[in-house]
Amino acid sequence: MRTDRAACVSVVATVAFLFLTCQAYPGEGDPVVDGKPLQDLLKQLRSENRGFQMRAAQSLSKAASNDYAKIVPQLIPLLKSERENDRFVAAQTLGEYGPVARAAVPELLPLLEGTQYERNRAAASKALGQILKDATPSDEVEKVTQCLMKVFSDNYSDVRREAVKACGMIGPAAKSCIPSLPILFDDVKHHGKPVGGPSGAEMYMVHSAAAWTAGRMGPLSACHIDRMISMLHGDSDISTTVVWAIGEIGPVNDNIVPNLMNRLEKTIYGQYEGFRVGAQSYPVGDITEGTTQEYRDYCFKVLAKFGTKSAKAAPLMNRLLTEDGWNSGHRFRNSIGAMKVLRAVGPEAKEAIPALEKAAQLTKFDDRIPKERVEEFKKEAQAALAAVKGTAAGDAGK
Repeated sequence: MRTDRAACVSVVATVAFLFLTCQAYPGEGDPVVDGKPLQDLLKQLRSENRGFQMRAAQSLSKAASNDYAKIVPQLIPLLKSERENDRFVAAQTLGEYGPVARAAVPELLPLLEGTQYERNRAAASKALGQILKDATPSDEVEKVTQCLMKVFSDNYSDVRREAVKACGMIGPAAKSCIPSLPILFDDVKHHGKPVGGPSGAEMYMVHSAAAWTAGRMGPLSACHIDRMISMLHGDSDISTTVVWAIGEIGPVNDNIVPNLMNRLEKTIYGQYEGFRVGAQSYPVGDITEGTTQEYRDYCFKVLAKFGTKSAKAAPLMNRLLTEDGWNSGHRFRNSIGAMKVLRAVGPEAKEAIPALEKAAQLTKFDDRIPKERVEEFKKEAQAALAAVKGTAAGDAGK
């Protein structure tokens, strides 16, 4: 009898131990994500407490990439949930997983419809761009592009912004959106000041996103180059994204370089001091929109990218290297940009040889300039001088 009781106790203890062990150490089919079993996070993602949901979504976004394929099929059903927040967090998380979540595309498309909450339309738009980033052309990609274009006229600026940016993330495979970009270039005119929002700021972000998308399409957006040049001068504020986009489209006509020079010159000599429409600086792709120095840097980058087609800019670059104070403060940074342009232009910039020789021989620098910036200056001065003189060393440095 005692033996039977002991055996019974032993069995119960063993079962309890195994149960607790399984709880503490999930099986191979249930990966641990951010310190928690996946199934626990998915259960938390369905919580009626939005705070719990958001924390679960944040944890799922930290999952190892080799776990994405296991997680995606369990997130897709949430896109059809009757609860709005379920759909929102699922769309956000699937977007974070990128191309691995391609199976979610058909279920994300219905979230773009006007019957959905505004933030769901924005989240779905963003997720589609993340999932289809740099996709190859296909019927599915074209269908997604057409669906995104339908919300270019959405009443909410964040939806318009995410939709046009998603087309840009997809890239040239979404080229059918190109003819529809002008309405977003003029977003402020079409939608006016948002109720309760900063004057024009939200629409200006749509405008920047549309310019970014034009740039992502590269030379395919050449039909918009005159509009881009107009935007350079028509904006009451600087737009780094427009400069970048012009660089991606390319020097397709002779007006581009003079207009870039004009705008660069104005930012250097005191005009266009930054973003004034009411919003703080913000990222558009890899670009930080709203800072004057970032704008100048991109002007130099684009002019350098155009190579010999930027020969008309050589006199301005030479002037930047010969003015008083060119080797201190923000002008020092501009001088590096100028030398990069001269290096790209090459022998056609021979008038800059004296200034480059002086720069190459410079040994005394402002103590406030970081050492790495000084080293960059020295290296660029030598490379630019060699390129303008037409030596092999300069050509190799291009």
